Amino acid sequence: PADHPELRRARELNLPVVPRKVALAALVGDARSVGVSGTHGKTTTTVMTTEALAAAGLRPTGLAGGRVAAWGGNARIDGDSLFVVEADEYDQAFLTLYPTVAIVNNVEADHLECYGSVAALEDAFVEFAGRARVALVNADDAGALRVAARVHGARRFGFAADADVRISDVAQGAQGTDATVTWSGDRALKLRLRVPGIHNLRNAVAALGAVEALGGALQPAADALAAFSGVGRRFERLGEHGGVAVVDDYAHHPSELVATLAAARQAYPGRRIVAVFQPHLYSRTIAHGEAMGQALAAADLVFVTEIYPAREQPVPGVSGRQVAEAAARAGADARFEPVRADVGRRVGEALEPGDVVLTLGAGDITRVAPELVRWLSAA
Repeated sequence: PADHPELRRARELNLPVVPRKVALAALVGDARSVGVSGTHGKTTTTVMTTEALAAAGLRPTGLAGGRVAAWGGNARIDGDSLFVVEADEYDQAFLTLYPTVAIVNNVEADHLECYGSVAALEDAFVEFAGRARVALVNADDAGALRVAARVHGARRFGFAADADVRISDVAQGAQGTDATVTWSGDRALKLRLRVPGIHNLRNAVAALGAVEALGGALQPAADALAAFSGVGRRFERLGEHGGVAVVDDYAHHPSELVATLAAARQAYPGRRIVAVFQPHLYSRTIAHGEAMGQALAAADLVFVTEIYPAREQPVPGVSGRQVAEAAARAGADARFEPVRADVGRRVGEALEPGDVVLTLGAGDITRVAPELVRWLSAA
């Protein structure tokens, strides 16, 4: 907020006060960079790309939107000649960047309060990707493909038969995912991931695409991706307590919920999945509430809290109850828990040994995960 004590003091001292997007652009400057964009997957792909480039000997500095245990924070510093950064579309932040390599993971309707329409959102992605020497675009996402069609020389990665970097021979299990990655010209390598989910496989292949585009060695990069264990709040496993596995995840968009719940089924086969979801933003709930409920129906038991408003004011008649009702219509055993202080206890009382409980959302739902750990440990 504008009246934050540190901001007030900075202005009193006549220190420059600029938005984060301006500071990030100034930090990167004219250095080589990889800008990771997309509606989903930016943080994980940023960290994967940084780790892959480091293993390939290219000494990147990585700046991510989530905490990385191995980094001791959200940044990995290794010089100023190559940067890997999250290129966020919110408030057109990514248009302050001029990346050497642009990754476009996916393009879906989100942040329309900033753009007004999906067409305007896609225009911004086209402008961002078109600035790069190499644009790497997800071949399996309809919105990203529309962007690729308007960016000269865009290279596509994914499962599509005509992808420039193609994924095939996928095998998924509780211990992770194996696949073959093939480049145009029949160069191929085997990729193994510990982190679950097809979405993470695409994230990793985008990272390998960036390594290849920057001239790095692919096998060491693939080895680094095989050792990658994840990012804070991205399918973050908080352990087993009282026979219940606790996972915390940032998923707040329907597509993210679908991917995260599918990853849970992969990582914990045969176990009951309990989803605890906090809708984020009134505007997003208005736009996607029904789809959120449909996505949550992939869980065996669903709890939905009241909306986390973040920067928005409440909208009369809009509530998390609507998401719970949408989940119920889609066949879920869904419950609405409007009082945030009661959520941990209510969920804890419903859990059984063998369950997997996921706290899902971009707000303070993350605090429920440690509450559940304490509840289960004391039981």
